[in-house]
Amino acid sequence: MSESNALQSIAIGVGAGLLYHFLNTLSEEKVELVENLQQCVEAVKILRKHCNEVPVLGLDCEWVDAPNVSLLQLCSHKGYCAVIRLCKMASIPMSLCNLLSDRKVVKVGVGIAKDCEYLEECDLPTNSALDLRFVAKLTGAKPQNLADMYKAVVGGTLKKDLELTLSDWEAYTLTPQQIQYAADDAKAGIEIYKTLAKKVSDVNVFAQYYDMDYVPRRDNDLKSVASDECCLQ
Repeated sequence: MSESNALQSIAIGVGAGLLYHFLNTLSEEKVELVENLQQCVEAVKILRKHCNEVPVLGLDCEWVDAPNVSLLQLCSHKGYCAVIRLCKMASIPMSLCNLLSDRKVVKVGVGIAKDCEYLEECDLPTNSALDLRFVAKLTGAKPQNLADMYKAVVGGTLKKDLELTLSDWEAYTLTPQQIQYAADDAKAGIEIYKTLAKKVSDVNVFAQYYDMDYVPRRDNDLKSVASDECCLQ
């Protein structure tokens, strides 16, 4: 049986949702949907392992009724993305709390200060959050929204379907499209960071901008510190 026929058989047998999970397990860039404590513990173990190599995570959140965070997305430099349904979890493992509060693990995103504000309201304080617009400005790129920066810096495309953006993130079951949409934002963040961080000789140059909101009228005048040498961690 050919691979395509095999996948068609699986689709018929298990349905689109499980097929989505199956296909992602075949790739190193895995998307893991997390809906309970044990799944979260296992996902954090993988993220921690990857952070031992490069201590940076792409971070994004989705919500229906702010400041209650419905979904937390964390993506490692290897493309492993945990899509954590906080709204479905009866309790949060301490390992996730420790990961978010760990100052040695940098969390990157655009407009990430708002995500961290809402996470704080959910008793998940998050430290060492870095707005990618600072990284862009300091490396000679243009500070933009996530989709535009992803296209300009990485060459990728983020689908920003308004119907998905405003969809019910607390639905009983998320669709494969919702899961991929959420994961893509976190993945885009880490990919932008990986590309831009190679333009500086020491990423510690970004540290003074941790946990700060990017304010264009104040921060657009920052000078580039790009170097001929490069460093990712």
